[in-house]
Amino acid sequence: MKLPVNKHIWKKGHLRLWAGAFFFALLLWFLVVSEREYIHTFDIPIEIRNIPARKTLSAEIVPTAEVRFRGTGRALFQSLLLKPLSNFKLVLDLNRIKTEYDFDLNNYYKEHPDKIVIPDGFDIQFISIVQPDSIHIALDDNAERSVPVRINVSIKPAPGFIQVGPNIYSPRSIELKGPKTVVIPVKTVSTKWHEFKGLTSDLNVTVDLDVDFPQTVEVSPASISIQADIQSIGERIITEIPVQLLNEPAELKVYPNPSVVSLTVKGGVDYIANIDASDIIVSIDFLKWRRSQAYYEPTVIHPKDIRGYSDLSPKNIELVVTRVPE
Repeated sequence: MKLPVNKHIWKKGHLRLWAGAFFFALLLWFLVVSEREYIHTFDIPIEIRNIPARKTLSAEIVPTAEVRFRGTGRALFQSLLLKPLSNFKLVLDLNRIKTEYDFDLNNYYKEHPDKIVIPDGFDIQFISIVQPDSIHIALDDNAERSVPVRINVSIKPAPGFIQVGPNIYSPRSIELKGPKTVVIPVKTVSTKWHEFKGLTSDLNVTVDLDVDFPQTVEVSPASISIQADIQSIGERIITEIPVQLLNEPAELKVYPNPSVVSLTVKGGVDYIANIDASDIIVSIDFLKWRRSQAYYEPTVIHPKDIRGYSDLSPKNIELVVTRVPE
């Protein structure tokens, strides 16, 4: 009599058996090959040290070099995994450089093996530099300069709204620090172009500067804060505005009739709420006076943040002219 066989159980056990065998074989292979020596190439950062006083790099240098190392498979594998978290680096010491120098990297690091920084616990040995084979160092005088900022933005309020006052931005200038030949010719810097449309409330943003300096130039700060006062548009009647007379001759006494006018101003509701008669100039120039003409249309000057005015009352002013008694 045959006993029933559970094929599913057999298959699961079979897979476990094969998986265990594969893992054991892989582990055995790794233990064998990890003790063999290999050669591998890593990208190692380059660090510049001891730049002479009042000097700086006049141009960028490559940030990393391809370096060939020798070590056991285990040591190289450890280095590959932990290098991003470790302090591997190649040091270039500029202590004796005056203006320019070409570093032959392979010769330099063979003569100065202490400039190859391999952290403790990594059992690998430097062989050679793959690329670049050399680095050109050029030094320039270090310069600092304050440069004015020009904002490059377009602000468009939504229909029924208006911007009151100019754009307010801070800081008004930025500091540049770097090679003299790069920093000194700079006269101004601009922000990146931004367009703000359909605004119904105050704008308060930060925009980056539009600069393309080499990495040897420090820019501080790298962004600008911009503010704009956005208000809904309203109207307000201003009364008792005095009529001023310009160029009144000394021998005559001139009286505007009436002596005050009223008008309606249009602008941002918060702004026009604080406008009074003293902020608006209504005037008549006596040089326009003619004996045959009694009434004159006055000139109205209002603050620039008022969008406009209407309903001037009265529209014409009578000039009453008399002679000053001798």
